Amino acid sequence: AAHGGTLFLDEVGDLAPDLQVKLLKVLEDRTVRRLGSVRSRQVDLRLVAATHVDLAAAVREGRFRQDLFFRLNVIPVHLPPLRERGDDVVLLAHHFAEATARRHGLEPPSLSGVIERELRTYPWPGNVRELRNALERAVLLGDGTVRSDDLALGHFTPSSPTAGRGVLPFPALLSDIEKAAAAAALEHTDGNKSAAADLLGISRTRLYRLLDDA
Repeated sequence: AAHGGTLFLDEVGDLAPDLQVKLLKVLEDRTVRRLGSVRSRQVDLRLVAATHVDLAAAVREGRFRQDLFFRLNVIPVHLPPLRERGDDVVLLAHHFAEATARRHGLEPPSLSGVIERELRTYPWPGNVRELRNALERAVLLGDGTVRSDDLALGHFTPSSPTAGRGVLPFPALLSDIEKAAAAAALEHTDGNKSAAADLLGISRTRLYRLLDDA
């Protein structure tokens, strides 16, 4: 189904060794085999992989294959955690609040200036997933105005290491990655847009659109 499109692999750093071997084979041979089939099929796709793991360190420690790391690390893109994204947290909060209200047939809630300041200063250990859950809870339990007690920031955050792995919904995440990759490719090619587009495997028109939207 991913043939001719984009395949997103989340938490690729957590792949077991046997799955790392299989992924490397797909990337090298550009073939896949359906479950239960004995025939391999050619596949043409763009792969986007994400991880919270420091893959270079994992390679040094023997937990991640070096050859797979080099295959994946063509255009590395760092997406900063929510606590480092400034006013983005407020924009996302409004988005999640309005989306929740629409889903449940409620009036769009209001967020006061006090709430917006709280959103900016809270460290968000659960990243975007924690923000989304907090706003959904506040909208469903509130009376049309989001208050501090409705958000209950920090009250429902797990203490496990997985708490910081929350990510944007896939379309938004992919959009962020594509824009960052376009900027990184342009820097890698010293501003040569044609070379950057070739490196990414996209048209120059698509590259211009990504750069304009960034």
